[in-house]
Amino acid sequence: MNQLKTFSFYSQKIATAGIALIAGISSSILLASPIYAATLGQNLILNGDAEQGQGDPIGNAVGTDIPFIPAWIPTNSFSVLQYGATGFEFTNPLGNIVAVSALPDANSSGPIVRGKNLFFGGANRSSSSTHQLIDISDFTSIIDSGEGAYDLSAWLGGYDTDLDNVKFSLDFLNKDGQSLNTAFIASPTPDERNNTTGLLFKSTQGFVPIGARQINVALDMNYVRGRINDGYADNLSLVITKVPEPSISGLLLVSLSCLMVCKLRRNRQLLP
Repeated sequence: MNQLKTFSFYSQKIATAGIALIAGISSSILLASPIYAATLGQNLILNGDAEQGQGDPIGNAVGTDIPFIPAWIPTNSFSVLQYGATGFEFTNPLGNIVAVSALPDANSSGPIVRGKNLFFGGANRSSSSTHQLIDISDFTSIIDSGEGAYDLSAWLGGYDTDLDNVKFSLDFLNKDGQSLNTAFIASPTPDERNNTTGLLFKSTQGFVPIGARQINVALDMNYVRGRINDGYADNLSLVITKVPEPSISGLLLVSLSCLMVCKLRRNRQLLP
């Protein structure tokens, strides 16, 4: 009898420990890939201006020295840079000392309201990225009636004549996490920036695909050449609004206008 009680006691302990372990793993997964809720008519991107957390004041942070970026899940050396970062010097393979300088500052082309930080490709010779997942299931009725419209915008740019570039993209996912459609904007070329360091405004609009329940927002900094990845971005914005269906009176007005135009054209053709 005592053996049975002992077995039952340890069985309960093992079960409790197993539940705690599963809960811990689930929490870790959620923390590693957070999903943020959305509000209609407002910017859905958290920390889209890079102002939360610290920015690198030099531009050479790598590894564990890279500042933590709230709300984002970065890869490689993706970082946040302070406007007016001092830059740094390094010795190239030929033994020459080379300076990384003239990074974006308050006088560079870019948003008027720019705060103190911007997103930065990183201090390594490699491409990098970051993303966050946004839950739009609260907009189900609007989206599935075809009335959900999105506006995606950002300030994107680069350094001098360098070809490093930025892609800011959306991936609309259904309830099973499958992609329904994508959209993106890209940074200007060096020629479009007049071969100067700075950021230009880019935007695109469209309709949220029916069935979308989440949006994966990604910022890709594509390295091409140079000592660092000179992809820059700031003031990222994604807004979803409801576009009203055209009213019957509006449709009637459009139809009558079309009929009048057709009638005028036909009368002109009949004139001698």
